[in-house]
Amino acid sequence: MNRTQTESRAMDTSVAELALRELQDRIEASGLESSYSELVCDLCVGQVSLEKAFGEIHQKAMEQMVGLLDTRILGDEIALAACLEKIAQESERVAWNALEQGTEALREGLAILEGAETLGDGGYVN
Repeated sequence: MNRTQTESRAMDTSVAELALRELQDRIEASGLESSYSELVCDLCVGQVSLEKAFGEIHQKAMEQMVGLLDTRILGDEIALAACLEKIAQESERVAWNALEQGTEALREGLAILEGAETLGDGGYVN
């Protein structure tokens, strides 16, 4: 590999790293996990299996995260590939966390309904 190819590859790598950082910041700022944990509750109450709920949330998370991509990287194969891989990983993580948070909220709600837990001082459930 000659010097020009090496410099070009280094520049592509730095563009990819910058795109990944920007994407991660946008994902964190989006608050997807909390919105999807509410969806988990709705799906479970609707008697959708956990596997199907995971699939729906994973798909929705991927779609939303793709929308968070900076369009300037679409022409950069290395940056785009790195970002798409990140989206696949993050959407799976978000889906699992949403399932955990949603099922925990349902457990707490059921425990309250069954009288195993008492309501807080105000007597209201969030």
